[in-house]
Amino acid sequence: MELQEIFRFVPQAAEQLTHGAFLTAGGPVWNPMTIGWAQFGVVWGKPVVTVMVRRSRFTFRLMENAAVFSVSVPRSGELNQELGFCGSRSGKNVNKELESGLKRAAARSGGADGVMQCGVIFECRILQKQLLDLDTLDAGLRARYYGANQALADGDPHMLYVGEVLAAYEC
Repeated sequence: MELQEIFRFVPQAAEQLTHGAFLTAGGPVWNPMTIGWAQFGVVWGKPVVTVMVRRSRFTFRLMENAAVFSVSVPRSGELNQELGFCGSRSGKNVNKELESGLKRAAARSGGADGVMQCGVIFECRILQKQLLDLDTLDAGLRARYYGANQALADGDPHMLYVGEVLAAYEC
């Protein structure tokens, strides 16, 4: 897939991320997790999406056992209830596939199944993962996002997953 084809969807994705998107890991459990952060770019000569998942999240275990993931981006102003549901409930306690109202969109290019009701899906293959080193993070950001009230005593840092974009398309 050409960079121009993939990156024509980035402005829509970047604008929507402040309102939420869905991350799904490859594997037998389909558990859309609401994300508000992602990074789009070119690394190692490949189009990439970088997503972040805290180690305390159910999705972390799914991502650790997956080789692929998808980022599904709703159209502006849509799926707000579903984003709220998937952002406030853990797949450890709830079957999001049955209870969220969201439907699977079968992967087209080897990534993970996405969310059918979304406007754009980015299918990705994990190239690299790295635990965020909180000792090297800006002090203000560390205090704001990794302070004492986290699920894990060490601040519950995110694992960063760099995924090669295998395909990006409108649903």
